[in-house]
Order: sequence, then C-alpha cells, then structure tokens
Amino acid sequence: MELPTTVESCHVLIRNLLAIIEHQQKQIDEFKSRVVDLEVRLNQNSRNSSRPPSSDGLKRKPGIPKEPKGQGGQRGHKGKTLRKIDAPDYTVQLTTPVCSCGLPLDPGSGSVVQTCQVFDLPQPKLEVTEYQVVEQVCTCGCVHRGQLPVGVNATVQYGTGVRALTVLLNNSCQLSFQKISTLFEDLFGYDLNESTAVANNEVAYQRLEATETQIKESLLQSDLVHFDETGVKVSSGKIKWLHTACNTLFTHLFVSQNRGREAHSAEASILSAFKGWAVHDCYRFYFTYLNCRHALCVAHLLRELQAQAEQGKLWAEEIKAFLLDLYRRSEKGTATVPQIAVEKHNWMQMCQNAIQLEELLLPKTNTHDPAKKKKRGRKKRGKALSLLDRLVLRSDAVLAFAEFDIVPFTNNQAERDIRPVKTKQKVAGCFRTIEGAETYARIQGFISTCRKHQLNVFNELRAVISTKNLYAAPFGC
Repeated sequence: MELPTTVESCHVLIRNLLAIIEHQQKQIDEFKSRVVDLEVRLNQNSRNSSRPPSSDGLKRKPGIPKEPKGQGGQRGHKGKTLRKIDAPDYTVQLTTPVCSCGLPLDPGSGSVVQTCQVFDLPQPKLEVTEYQVVEQVCTCGCVHRGQLPVGVNATVQYGTGVRALTVLLNNSCQLSFQKISTLFEDLFGYDLNESTAVANNEVAYQRLEATETQIKESLLQSDLVHFDETGVKVSSGKIKWLHTACNTLFTHLFVSQNRGREAHSAEASILSAFKGWAVHDCYRFYFTYLNCRHALCVAHLLRELQAQAEQGKLWAEEIKAFLLDLYRRSEKGTATVPQIAVEKHNWMQMCQNAIQLEELLLPKTNTHDPAKKKKRGRKKRGKALSLLDRLVLRSDAVLAFAEFDIVPFTNNQAERDIRPVKTKQKVAGCFRTIEGAETYARIQGFISTCRKHQLNVFNELRAVISTKNLYAAPFGC
C-alpha cells in the first residue's frame, strides 16, 4: 500500500479504512450470530426442543422433574406376577418306585407335599377342520344337502383366528407383511401369502366403518379431547399427515394430504364440531376454531423455555420455575390452584417484563437510510420474543391446567396414541399407498380403543372378521 502524500489523500485513506472496518465488523457480527445459531442447533435434545427422547442416547433426563423413587414396584402398584391356577391342563405325579432298602413303594399310598406349575407353549400348529357336505335323499324323493358354516366359502382357506392374528401382527405389533409370512412359516410350517394378510386388513377396514363413526360420536360428546398430528411416509408420493383425536377411552386416527385447516375441514375430523376442551400444541391454526375451549401442552413450552435458559436468559428460568410451581400445587395438573386470578396477574407481569428486556436487546436498524428498502411483512422478533408473545397472547390456554381440574398439564395422551405409527415405520418401513395408511389408521384406532376399555383385542378382531356386515363395537359412549 502506498503511503499518502497529501492531507486530502490521508482523509481518503482514513475513510476507506473506516469503511473496511465497518464492513468487517458487520461480517464478524454476522458470523457470531451464525455460530450461536449452530451451537444452539447442535445442543438440541428432547429437553429443549421437539426432538424425540430416543435421540438423547443414554443421557436422558425428564423434562418435568420427578420425585426420586427406589427400584422395583412402587406402593400401590398392581403387579402381574405369574400365579398358579386351580385346573392345570396336565398333571404329572413324581413318585419314587423303590425304597433305599430295596422294597417297592405303592404309588397310591403317598400324599402331595409340593406342587410346581410350568407355563409353556407346545409346538404350535394350525388346527384343520374339514367340513363334509352330506347329501341325503328322503323316501319321498326330496334331496337335501348340508349347509356350510358362515364364512366358509372356498375349498381351502384360513379361518377367522388366522385372519385376526395377521391383522393384529401388522397393525398393533407393527410387523411387515413379509415378516408375518416368515413368522407363520417358522411357527406353523405354512408360508402365508402377503396378499392374504393385505386382504385381511381390507376386510377389517371395511367392517369397522360403523365403529369408527361410533368412536367419533363418543369423542364429540366428551368434555376433553387431545389433538395432535405427525408426518407419515408413503412411497407413492410426498409426506402425508396422520391426525389423532383421543382421550382416555377412545382413539380416532385419520390420514390427510394436509396438516392444517384443510385436514380438519374434512369429514374425517371432529375438530370443527367439537365444543369441549381441546388440548394441543401451539400450532396456530387450532385457535381458529372458536367453538371449543383451548388448552396448551405445557411440556412443549417447558422445552422452549429450557432452550432459552441454556442461552443465559434468566427470565426463562423464572417463567419455567413459575410453571413447575403451579404444576406441583395443582397436584400434577389434576386439581385447581387457589387464587388463580392473582397467579394470572403475576404471570402477565413476569412475561411483560421479559418482553421489555428482550426488546432492548433487538438490533437497532437505521430507518432513515434511503438506500435501504423497507421489507414487507412483519419484522423478525426472534425465537425468544416469539415465545414470549405466545405466552402472553395464549395465557388462558397456558394456565388452563391450574384453573380447571379437567385440563391436564401435557398433551401426552395424544402423543402416546400417535407414537405407534413411528414404531411401525421404523420396523415395517413406509406405507406403499395412501389407502394402506388409511387402513392402518382405522384399525389402529379401534385396537387402541379396545385396550382402553380393557377388551381382548384378538377376540374383538375375530369378531370383526367373522361378522358378515358392519361390526358392532361392545363399548358405548
């Protein structure tokens, strides 16, 4: 670089150097911001983001603090210990034929001093029943033929037990059709065709139509329903969405091409007609339905607050401690908190103070610079301010668990009912068609509802398969 020789050239050099420094400072600030964003993304886990707990490895920690407990069953826990039965299938008496002195012992002279029962499985086999149609001729000349039982339509076919088992294995146990065929060959020596299992699913799907309607009507009459959705992979196109509406007694699942209002405007959804408490996450479109009352999953908010706390935001720790204190005082979301109006006032004041603090940290922009064009749309407020805005705007939905004993603290019910599809996709792969996904949704919703009513799922599926018309579910509203 040539040194300036005049005062004017010195001024020019200084201006150029200042411009370079200003440009470099902007780059440094931009790189710092990118480094912070990348570090935040790298440190994401199930406690500070929506990532699943399985991504945490062995260092899993619950998002909601739990009381320390000892190992083993807790007090009040109903165990499922294997117990003896009064009428065993087989009895084997263990006797000693000869005494040590050489004299024989009478087998019927002894008494039972100890019993041990072994629960085991014999080598499984398919039970084959042959139906022989007998033709008889009366003395009057009339010819009579016996009638085959309902459901026996072919010369060789599988019975309702086999067909119900394939439906159970594919939907509840998440086995692929190929693995079901392999399992049947290993257990029974019969290589069941994949197309047979597919056909069994289709039969169950068609005959459960009325039951699905019954489940939807029962949910519509409920005081509280959980809502959630998750993506499902279909090999024939882009990602689809599996939606759930459920409570402690009923589960309804349906598949849609869309995630938001388009999905819930369809006949498959109950959200547009539901008038009770709707528990869900912060997805904005849920609040467009004004016919129901809304409650938010606070566990989602705790994760977002934890992410802000890890960045050194003291207000996040304060708000998180406030919510956890309400959680303890409401007996884990099962009771109301006294003087909730005072708590709401404290909540709003705490959030407003945090908003004012975060707004002071917003980067200043030169609004008078004519060279900069004004961008359209809302100004970016960042994750912290966006979270605080939601906490203020949706304060009634956030604190509903502390004000109403019917409202739970989390949306775990919906997440539990929707989680099996993730396991299914990991074990059996994606769905081949959208019709296959819809079949799974209806059958899995029925299976989940049966388990909530403590019904034997296999027996109910046998009833579904053996029913000639639509199946009548044994659970009421």
